[in-house]
Amino acid sequence: MPEHDIRETEVLVVGAGPTGLCSAVDVARRGVPHRIIDRNPGPAIGSRGKGLQPRSLEVLDDLGVVDTILTAGTIGMPLRLHQNQKFAVELATAGSGPRPGVPYPDLLVIPEWRVEQVLADRLRELGSSVSFGCGLTSFRQDEDSVIAELDTGETIRARYLIGCDGGHSTVRRQLGLGMQGLTHDDQHFLVGDVVIDGLDDAAAYAWFSEDGGYLAVSPLPQADGAWQFQANVLPAPDGTIPEPTLDLFRRLFADRTGRTDITMSRPTWLSRYRFNARMVDRYRQGRVFLAGDAAHVHSPAGGQGMNTGIQDAYNLGWKLAAVLDGAPEVLLDSYGVERIPVAAKVLADSSRGFESVFALRGMRRVLRDHLIFPLIKRPVVMSRLLAATSQLTISYPNSPLTVAATRRHRGPGPGDRAPDARGVDVDGSPLRLFDIMRGTHWTLLGFGPGSIQPLSELAAAIAPSARTCLVLDTATHTPSVDLEMLIGAEAERVYRARSGTLVLIRPDGYIAARTPTVDAISAYLRGFHLLD
Repeated sequence: MPEHDIRETEVLVVGAGPTGLCSAVDVARRGVPHRIIDRNPGPAIGSRGKGLQPRSLEVLDDLGVVDTILTAGTIGMPLRLHQNQKFAVELATAGSGPRPGVPYPDLLVIPEWRVEQVLADRLRELGSSVSFGCGLTSFRQDEDSVIAELDTGETIRARYLIGCDGGHSTVRRQLGLGMQGLTHDDQHFLVGDVVIDGLDDAAAYAWFSEDGGYLAVSPLPQADGAWQFQANVLPAPDGTIPEPTLDLFRRLFADRTGRTDITMSRPTWLSRYRFNARMVDRYRQGRVFLAGDAAHVHSPAGGQGMNTGIQDAYNLGWKLAAVLDGAPEVLLDSYGVERIPVAAKVLADSSRGFESVFALRGMRRVLRDHLIFPLIKRPVVMSRLLAATSQLTISYPNSPLTVAATRRHRGPGPGDRAPDARGVDVDGSPLRLFDIMRGTHWTLLGFGPGSIQPLSELAAAIAPSARTCLVLDTATHTPSVDLEMLIGAEAERVYRARSGTLVLIRPDGYIAARTPTVDAISAYLRGFHLLD
């Protein structure tokens, strides 16, 4: 193709699932020229991943779509477990609502196609859209760019390429990166979206049989009566796996639940999958990055797949924008350093979850049925299980972007997620720390009167790249200074911060530094070209 026929952009995103759409939204709101392509003719229709974890809801808050997402989903849907067709226990999946530091504490049930729809709408608001029917066929890269060839005959030259094209990633394959891990060939699952009549749609349901059979159905919010159906099946003696059909779903349901009063109809999506726990050993090769299922695939146990991909995108987007604006390359190197250990832990945890539920024989299955299931009925146990999958405790303590704390402290530190806190502004109007952090900027918090001078010194110098906020526990002695303020005791309690403490928060909501000295903050900001 002649040179003048090559389309130019800064970032090319391949794949328009939740990971790719989050990548595109994040760079779009930062003003980065980009293109997002997907080989499919249009948006996906299957429910697939159907749960957003608390940390993902915080990400979607920052991206400007959380209210729409919350309206489209359901929080607090209980799960009714059955053993051998008999009701065993109802598990609560929600707590008592927002708490200090955590505005979205509960899992939100929402089909993946709806998440994609909301993100695509947000992308259009930002002046961009997905190019469907555009598949990547090949690419090559040099020191300055990536040249991508599409199956439409189009050629795109981008500064960077992000492969978000799923478990069968073309990008990963062309990089020559294999996935390491395990696959359970003895466990296959059928999944689909079907209309179910006769079940109370205020809950999800699961049935476990003595012969190892499993079946679960979950109502999909605002989906015209559709439910997600899942069931495990064993390979036939010749190794073949049955095709997912509505008739097979009906037979499995009747056999495993014992109920013949339930009807299924109008399938909109039918599929099957094997249990995989596999990932690549690096997320970056030159100017090409992998994110989401293109980098890691694992069991649905714990509802981590879509959520891990969303956070991959959120981790990478601000770094690409900063480097394109002149920041050092170490930002891009930190992507894999931070996210690979997260994926490795998710794979390990989901594998253990899978083994504890599906790969049991003999006495281990008896223990599951008669000890573990009754145990998780206890609210404190279920609460801990849900907290373990919330992704709120993900931390990057060993990142090159994390400054070691200069003194011991009890609250969240460098590398940790920056918690929310509620308070008021100087006029008494409600204000949250997440209101201050929301956007594309860094955030510098100063706690107590002891931080007024350093904040005042830095505020003008680091604006608009960073937003500063003075956090006070009371409005009784509000100082007359030209600083934004959050007033209320909750922030000091959540952060356990003494007067004079400075907390620098990255654009993705993780703490970069926590220190009482302005010099440490200044040196850090200079390193990323945020301070002269």
